[in-house]
Amino acid sequence: MTRRSAAGPPPAGDTRATGDARAAEGAVRVDGADLRWTRLGHGARTVIAAHQGPGGPSRPPWLRMLAGTPGCNVLSLELRGTDGASHPHEDLGDGWYRRWALDVARVAEALGETDYVYAGASHGAVVGWHLALDRPPGLRALISVVGAPHGRDGGPRPPSGWEQREAAVRDRRLAEEVFASMRPPTSDPVRLRRRESARESYLKGLETLAQGALPRAGVALPHLRTDAEVADALRTIDIPVLVAGGIQDRLCRPEDNLRAAAAVPGARLVLFQDHGHTTLLDEEPEPLIEQIRLFLALTGPRSAPDHRPDDEEGSPCL
Repeated sequence: MTRRSAAGPPPAGDTRATGDARAAEGAVRVDGADLRWTRLGHGARTVIAAHQGPGGPSRPPWLRMLAGTPGCNVLSLELRGTDGASHPHEDLGDGWYRRWALDVARVAEALGETDYVYAGASHGAVVGWHLALDRPPGLRALISVVGAPHGRDGGPRPPSGWEQREAAVRDRRLAEEVFASMRPPTSDPVRLRRRESARESYLKGLETLAQGALPRAGVALPHLRTDAEVADALRTIDIPVLVAGGIQDRLCRPEDNLRAAAAVPGARLVLFQDHGHTTLLDEEPEPLIEQIRLFLALTGPRSAPDHRPDDEEGSPCL
């Protein structure tokens, strides 16, 4: 299937060219911020993923693996204010997730994406829940990885990944503890090798953070005060949803994932044993990617999809 654009030339910063195997990179100006993006893969079907920095939009290993799905490309977007190099220009308090969801919709529109799946992990997944409730034109489905809304009723809220990361910026001992707390024990030699690589990357990333540079985003859907209110809101989502998480995740707990999946009509839930908050993303992403590919195959693109700039030959996922 050949898809040709009716929207004119690609936007500024789009470096793609037919037959060019390099990843495309660029930025889109949205409400005073230059939002960096990278497009990985060359398939006709688009998966948009927004995530925190630093390290650039193409850094997360699970996204690079997802980009290898036949027929798909991944448009990876760095959330505004999260590169860790400087303080955010504004303090939005509980409004950060709505701001980021709007950014995703604006970038998708600017790049001509009129039929896409959104996939996010951790805080990026929370952005996806806001996006699914806003339902901008073009959003086809939601994939939430280790980022379902936390429960409101009973028990203390676990500290967010960003709060832990902020505390660990200048404390190497604490940084090691935070890293270890997100990863259950394993004796698998491949996972252990990848874990050490992830550890080095995590510690190096902390070194690039300025103190107080990360925004305090709060919780998902902050205007909803009880579990019942959250469930009522999620029941209005009318797109396919995949919820994935780790059973040993202390930040996005199994009950959070189950509660969200139970509320969304037709949602699919996958929980992985022996996985914490980050291990599905960088230590053993293969089982996660397998489930995402199955979900993409089951949802499929629209029967008569719109076009985006500079499309190339592609085949449906799987």
